Amino acid sequence: MARAVGRGLLRAAMITPGGHRRFSEADVEAYALSLQDEPDGARLITTGEAARLLGLLHPPLTTPGGHRRFDSAELSAALYFEDEI
Repeated sequence: MARAVGRGLLRAAMITPGGHRRFSEADVEAYALSLQDEPDGARLITTGEAARLLGLLHPPLTTPGGHRRFDSAELSAALYFEDEI
């Protein structure tokens, strides 16, 4: 997301007192849709971006530094579900 913000492709809806950016869901979805139109094809995204865009995973723990921690069983179940479709 930081690259998208730096390039002016995505704007934070708010910035917390600690400097963390918060984005509206609609803006993130619109940005994700715009990636499909990139001439160079898909770009690589972080695991956190993938989880948010897919809406499959919700971190049960976020560290004080803002790092998300995911449950391995939930991740395995989500991956298994995707393979079954």
